[in-house]
Amino acid sequence: MKGISMDETKTLAKEAPTFMVNKAEEANRAVSVNFTELYHRNAIPVFNYLFSRVRNVADAEDLTSQTFMTALENLSKLRDPLKCTPWIFTIARNKAFDFFRKSQRHPTVDFDEYLDQAKAVGGELSQTDQDRLRDLDRLITRLSPFDQEYLRLRIVADLSFAEIASILSEPETRIKKKYYRLLERLQAQVEK
Repeated sequence: MKGISMDETKTLAKEAPTFMVNKAEEANRAVSVNFTELYHRNAIPVFNYLFSRVRNVADAEDLTSQTFMTALENLSKLRDPLKCTPWIFTIARNKAFDFFRKSQRHPTVDFDEYLDQAKAVGGELSQTDQDRLRDLDRLITRLSPFDQEYLRLRIVADLSFAEIASILSEPETRIKKKYYRLLERLQAQVEK
């Protein structure tokens, strides 16, 4: 096995810092946020989440646009590019809160109108499915706003427990426990 000469050692010592800086820049570029990809990955889940909150297609579309405009404007403030999805949903939640605060209202759409709007977005439902959805909607509307939020973030937005924990600033284990207890309660009520 051949050893490294003194000249090779000096060359390595000179090139190592440059090599390390180049590798660090490559890593930063790899982790940096591509807004187009961020939009394509999250636009539909954000819309579905906001639609479940406001129950109006036009308002959900407006809020989705506002969410991504705010995200684009504040992209430089994102501290951890690996937490883009929770960051986007935090913005979406805040936009929904602002919407209700400004309009001093809560979603009051008749469930039949909600089903019509949902059909426009997702297709036709059988009468049995519509009846089940009406029953489920009645049960969900009786839940606390926090419990409704767990369901929206997990089921409608299809977020992981880690992402929900980040959005709600709670430990992941607590989120899981509350979510599964909530599902058990709903299942017990459906079976009555």
